[in-house]
Amino acid sequence: MKHFFIAALFFSCSALVAQVPKKIIVEHFTNTKCSICASKNPGFYTNLSNHPGVLHLAIHPSSPYTACLLSQQSLADSDARTNYYGLYGSTPKFVINGADIPTSTNYASAELFNPFEGQTSPLSISIKQYKYGNDSIKSTITIKAIAAHSYTNLKLFAALAEDTINYTSQNGETRHYDVFRKALWGAEGTTIAAPANIGDSVVYTTRTAANPVWNFSRIYTLALLQLDDTKEVVQAEAIPATQQNNDVATTINDLPVLEANIFPNPTKGLLNIQLATTGLTNLLIIAADGKVIANTSFSQHTAIDLTGLPTGLYSVMLSTGNARTTKRIVIQ
Repeated sequence: MKHFFIAALFFSCSALVAQVPKKIIVEHFTNTKCSICASKNPGFYTNLSNHPGVLHLAIHPSSPYTACLLSQQSLADSDARTNYYGLYGSTPKFVINGADIPTSTNYASAELFNPFEGQTSPLSISIKQYKYGNDSIKSTITIKAIAAHSYTNLKLFAALAEDTINYTSQNGETRHYDVFRKALWGAEGTTIAAPANIGDSVVYTTRTAANPVWNFSRIYTLALLQLDDTKEVVQAEAIPATQQNNDVATTINDLPVLEANIFPNPTKGLLNIQLATTGLTNLLIIAADGKVIANTSFSQHTAIDLTGLPTGLYSVMLSTGNARTTKRIVIQ
């Protein structure tokens, strides 16, 4: 009996040791017109910087502020992910490892992450990211069984995020971190069959076209596994910023800046674009929601009539074979 007890204890401890640390992931529902967000986010971000192992995804739903620029740029996915947790209509809100955190919580407190620290998981996630010029990104996500488990109802949620956006928003925030740009398999994730045997893996790969409103060099892949019924996170991972360039299949060339004078800005209709050089130049004008308003070519000078377009922020992208620039304009 004593030998059996020792053997059982050894087996139990071995199984525990075989598991890997479970990453902490914060899904942060915020809005660029939300004044409460502006007052609470700085303390949270300081707290987050003191916990470098914690993953973060900022999601901008359209309610209660429909005019939020970052919401408009990923409207369907952001609203769907917010509704997944039943949180639509209120910001700021925080979900940590699938658990809704009460609004009375001090998000700046170092104790915020205490309930989720020291946990382990029988599954690991690894991510490889390949960028093809400025055009598309391929994300390869591998899920591996590290220890025995009985999970049968898992979903894989994966997203592209932009690590930093410098934009002075209506609530006064000037920097926005880990901004949710696109859900790779839907905002609720895709149902998966986790590898059953220790050492086995399953691999999911997708290739996504770049959106012109993104700063493509700052885009990275994040993934998490959730129980379908409780939404508890089993494991999470993001490709570290320090490793992103190591996984680039075709590097992004830093092209020279194309000198351009764009005026008037703001404009109420007619937009003039004057280049310092001659030669055929491609022109894209893109709305905040990613819709292409104009797609044309010109040489040295052109005038585009934007009369009748909704007021707001737009992107003007100019490119030649060896130079490019992107500028923001405001239509009043």
